[in-house]
Amino acid sequence: MLRLTNMNRLVSLISMLFCMTFSAQAQEQQDSVERRLVQPSHVYFVPHWYLKAQAGASYDVGEAKFSQLISPAVQLTLGYKFSEYFGLRGSVSGAWAKNRYAYPEAKYQWNFVQPALDAELELLPLFFGENPVRPANLYIFAGAGMAISFNNDDAIEANNIWGVDFQKLWSGSRLNPVVRAGIGFDYRLSDKVAIGAEVNANMLPDHFNSKLGKNDNKDWHFNALIGLKFNLGKTHGRTEDVYQEIIHSIPQPAKQEEFVDVPIEKISFNVNIHFVINQSIIRSNQIPKLTKLLQYLYEHPRSFVRLSGFADKDTGTPEINMRLSIERSQVVSRYLQDAGIQEWRIRRFAKGDKVQPFDIPEDNRVCICFVYDPDNPVPQAFEY
Repeated sequence: MLRLTNMNRLVSLISMLFCMTFSAQAQEQQDSVERRLVQPSHVYFVPHWYLKAQAGASYDVGEAKFSQLISPAVQLTLGYKFSEYFGLRGSVSGAWAKNRYAYPEAKYQWNFVQPALDAELELLPLFFGENPVRPANLYIFAGAGMAISFNNDDAIEANNIWGVDFQKLWSGSRLNPVVRAGIGFDYRLSDKVAIGAEVNANMLPDHFNSKLGKNDNKDWHFNALIGLKFNLGKTHGRTEDVYQEIIHSIPQPAKQEEFVDVPIEKISFNVNIHFVINQSIIRSNQIPKLTKLLQYLYEHPRSFVRLSGFADKDTGTPEINMRLSIERSQVVSRYLQDAGIQEWRIRRFAKGDKVQPFDIPEDNRVCICFVYDPDNPVPQAFEY
């Protein structure tokens, strides 16, 4: 008796597990999960450090031809970009500067090193929107620094030996405060390297070139530079696509009668998918029709669709046309199933060339999609 009781319990447990599994599978079959893209992936900016190494030419305003006052210049810059719009940078520039005294004529040069701190503003994002992977970059900057001048021996010698009257002659070394501004352009070669050019203007005290300017004006020093920019970190990233899962609960048909070939006057929705001669490939210009069909099936979960494939009797043999009509209904069925429509909601028919629904022969290379919706109170009839 005890063995029989235990056996009954075991059978009951197995039956319960079987029912639970069957119920879960049935529910899974009845539910259709649609994944809708609610936010596509996009590229976003990542703050980062960068290093620039540039070389070029400098010009100091003076009493001589432009070409006589040109000297080489170098600049090393370390910066940090907080956003696509704004950054801060520190730079060290210099080499030597040239100038001339008009009468008695004297040419001389001196050395200087100029550290500076600048604020940088990116222009292209302001006018054309954010784009962290934009290949070109146009920016302006402004800041201040200190020019450390030294080795003024040429001016001292001209003053002492040749009688040149340098009213603001200095010796040893001198600190000159600087106010500066400029504009630059970078072109991205890769995520890590860009090539660029820059022009800047620097305003310094009148002592910078040892001469007294008109009305005690400030001295001006200009630089034109070209070089490479190296990004020291990741400059951008990409987000993932964001999807929303929508579950469509679709009950199984209660009666087998719903699958019978419903009369034409009960059609609720209809689209015609046309094909090229001797083909069963869905063309791109037919996709909008299938999209409308899918939308209707999504919104009416108790509806089902009848696919009728046809072929043009003026071309091919009856055997070939029957095969084409079967393939045309099958390819539309696969398209609907790949989009989330269960197979039990689809009925396929193949008419071959026995029935010609349209007067124009090429129009009969078609799969006619009839939708029947028991919940649609006013079905729309279509003739064919």
